Amino acid sequence: MSVESLFGKARTMLAPMAGYTDFAFRSICRNYGVGLTVTEMISAKALVMGNELSRRMLFRDKADSPCFCQIFGHEPQVMADSVRLPEVQAYEGVDINMGCPVRKIVSNGDGSALLEDPRLAGQCIRAVKDAIGNKPLSVKFRLGVSDSSGAVDFAKMCRDSGADMITVHFRTRRQMYSGTADFRLLEQIAHMGLPIFANGDVVSRQQYLQLTERGAYGVAVGRGALGRPYVFSEIAGTSYCTDIFETIQTHAHMLLQVYGDRVVANEMKKHVSAYLKGMRGAKQCVVAVNGAHSTEQILQLCARYFDEYPQLRRVEG
Repeated sequence: MSVESLFGKARTMLAPMAGYTDFAFRSICRNYGVGLTVTEMISAKALVMGNELSRRMLFRDKADSPCFCQIFGHEPQVMADSVRLPEVQAYEGVDINMGCPVRKIVSNGDGSALLEDPRLAGQCIRAVKDAIGNKPLSVKFRLGVSDSSGAVDFAKMCRDSGADMITVHFRTRRQMYSGTADFRLLEQIAHMGLPIFANGDVVSRQQYLQLTERGAYGVAVGRGALGRPYVFSEIAGTSYCTDIFETIQTHAHMLLQVYGDRVVANEMKKHVSAYLKGMRGAKQCVVAVNGAHSTEQILQLCARYFDEYPQLRRVEG
C-alpha cells in the first residue's frame, strides 16, 4: 500500500494523542472525512509481554480505515517483534512515536528521547520496517529537544532508515504544548523527499492550504480536533451538520462495548470537557461531569445542559 493510496479529498491525519484518540473518537472523526487515523501510542514492550490493557487498546472499528498503529520504545528487536503480532498486522501501517515530550516516557529512553540518539532511532526504524514489509511506516517527531538545529538531519535519517512518511510536530520538546508551532523549517524538511505531515496548531482549511503550498504533503490535526471532529470536514471544504449531544452519546456507547463503566466514565469526562469547551453556561455542567461516578450520570448531566441550551446542540458548516 502506497502513501498516496491512503487519502481522498484532503490529506488529513488525526494526530495520535494519548488518552484521546481511542477507537470511538477515531470512528467519529472518520464520519467527517479524516484521511488517516492513528491509535494512541502503545508500548512495544507491553505488547510483546502480552499486557492486557495494551492489547485492548488495539481494538478498532471495522470502518476505521486506513488506520496506523502507533508504537513507542527504544529497543529495535522488541519493536520489531511487536509489529509482527497479528493485532498490529491488522492495521494498514505503523507509526513510531519519537516525539512524546512527557517526562516518564523520555526518562525511559522512549519518545523524544530518541531525538538525542539518531543512531538508535535509525536502528528502530529499520527494524520495524523490515518487520512490516510492504506496509507503510511513519515516524512522528518534534523539531528537537530545545532548538531545531537537528531537525533536517533527523528527517534525513528517517528517510535513509526506511520511513515512508513523517509527521513533524513543529515544536521542541522543551516547549511541550506551549507557545506556537514554528513552521520555518517546513520547506527544508519537505525537500528531503518524504511526504511530510505538518502538525501543530492546525485548525482551519486556510492553514491546510498554506502549509501544503509550502511543501507539506498534508496536515496532522491533534488538539484542534478534540471536541471538534468536524474540523476535518472544514479542512476538506465539505459541509457538515453535527448534533453535539448525539456525538457524546455515540462516543460513550461505543466505548462501553469494550471497556467497563468505570473506565468509560473516566474517559468521557475529558471528552465531554472538550465537546462543551467554549459553550455558554457549560462550566457548571463540566464541573458536575467531572464529579460523576457513572457513564449514565454523565449522559444525564449532558442531556440537562442541552435541554437548557437546545440551540447549542447543532453545529453546521
